[in-house]
Amino acid sequence: MRFFVVLFMSIAFLWADFELKLPANSVSIKLDNNSLLIGLDNGELYNYDIKSKELNKIIDLPKFSNYFDNDVAPKIFSIDKLGDIIAILYESDNGAKSLGIIQNGNLKSFKMPTDGVKKIFLLDSNHIIFVTLSSEVEYYDFKDGKVVFNTKLSTSSTGDAAYDRKSGILATGIEGGVIFYFDTKLKKLIKQINAQKDTIYSVGLNEKLLISGSADKKAYFNNGSKEFYYDAKFLVYCVGVNSNNAAFSTENMIKIIDKSGKIVKDIEYNGASLNNLIFSSEYLIGSSYDNKIYFWSVE
Repeated sequence: MRFFVVLFMSIAFLWADFELKLPANSVSIKLDNNSLLIGLDNGELYNYDIKSKELNKIIDLPKFSNYFDNDVAPKIFSIDKLGDIIAILYESDNGAKSLGIIQNGNLKSFKMPTDGVKKIFLLDSNHIIFVTLSSEVEYYDFKDGKVVFNTKLSTSSTGDAAYDRKSGILATGIEGGVIFYFDTKLKKLIKQINAQKDTIYSVGLNEKLLISGSADKKAYFNNGSKEFYYDAKFLVYCVGVNSNNAAFSTENMIKIIDKSGKIVKDIEYNGASLNNLIFSSEYLIGSSYDNKIYFWSVE
């Protein structure tokens, strides 16, 4: 059964506990315990320690050339981390993208064997998952420099993808509002959900909990046994989830919901468009296109 939840169930307006100012816009972030990896649109990759509040630069990517300029800073589109390996997907010459593998402070770059890669996820210490705009899933062996597995999920284009490493499930949302569950261990599609009615902008997955946001101006939440819809009255560009809560953006709010599907907190937000929402143990973290990262208490 599907449940519709109105947005005025709870009223509790909260400002950010603190903000992190950056030298450029944050395009991608990845949380690894208390370490927040931040990829900027000026080619810089940072590590921010949430506990000590220390910000350190990991790498400054070299400039590249496009059709108009020979000195362009590359955007870092996607980040993942597994053990001591950091993987980044970043902009390179003439509209192409490159894969970067960082280990022991050293960067090794690879030309992408596939066009239109949207997100990357480390599968293990040798392989990385590519999710493409054309709804393909590929396993790339970056030790040998070759694609070792490829499958196509749909003829529709990918809006976003999320990877739950604990379960090995990759959730991919497409333009028609469908979310595919792909088992990365079995290498096969295991189910699909007709979650929304339009393009899915953002997907979050944590074991049984799934959330998505769409151009249909609704957020979709599935707690493993029930489905819920929330009327955002605005395009839902950004969602996030952990093992206990989920969150989604509206025009000037962020809504936090619990496992039961109840809205438990409203956060007033009037900044630039959010591009990521991530839960840490203490905070909901939001990155936006205004050179800032916001930290809101979830306690």
